[in-house]
Amino acid sequence: MNRNLSKLLQSLAGVVLMSLASFSMAATYDYDFDADENERGGQPLNFGDLNVYGARLIDNGQRPEIGRAYAYLDSGNKAGLGVCGELLAQQQGTNWCNPSSDDNMQTNEVLGFVFDSEKKISDVGINGAHTDLADGTKIMIWSDTNGFQLLSMLAGKISLDFNLTEMAIFGPLGGWYANQFKWGQGTTANQLYVAGINEVPIPAAAWLFGSALLGLTGLRRRKVAV
Repeated sequence: MNRNLSKLLQSLAGVVLMSLASFSMAATYDYDFDADENERGGQPLNFGDLNVYGARLIDNGQRPEIGRAYAYLDSGNKAGLGVCGELLAQQQGTNWCNPSSDDNMQTNEVLGFVFDSEKKISDVGINGAHTDLADGTKIMIWSDTNGFQLLSMLAGKISLDFNLTEMAIFGPLGGWYANQFKWGQGTTANQLYVAGINEVPIPAAAWLFGSALLGLTGLRRRKVAV
């Protein structure tokens, strides 16, 4: 077989394998918080290119303040990310939530999500206190591209389908904060977890086209070198 033809076939095979692998990865949840992970808390919690922060909104009746709290991953059934007010001393390499400080998102608690780069997010999974939330439950979010939104739950998730770099998801609002959001009084779930964030996958055609260009560029450079 002609040497150049052999190299071309090998390169095309590599392109196909890379494209299939990339497509299968893109079609899964990139940030799935109810996976088989140990329970842990921290400030922030890191998931690769995503940092998650926990906070508590202090209601003094005059102006907004933020109190110390921790993002917390609960790996139990129908759980996910919540907010813990106080962590226990480190046990077996993991910071556990103090039992007196519940680990789901309650009144005036908020989770902040900061990505390393802009992402297009299609939807966010939301659980109740180890249970499903009813369709129509309202969830209040803020993003750096769309501002404040009050979104309705459907089939265990809220739909976004837009680009963002930073996002905040709120628990139920009380007192001063509820009065600021009279358009629905904010989140209607009493307790909730953020179960997962689904990033819009890159279409398979884009991976194939990009990989093919890289493969052909490599062939051209080898030919010039020879």
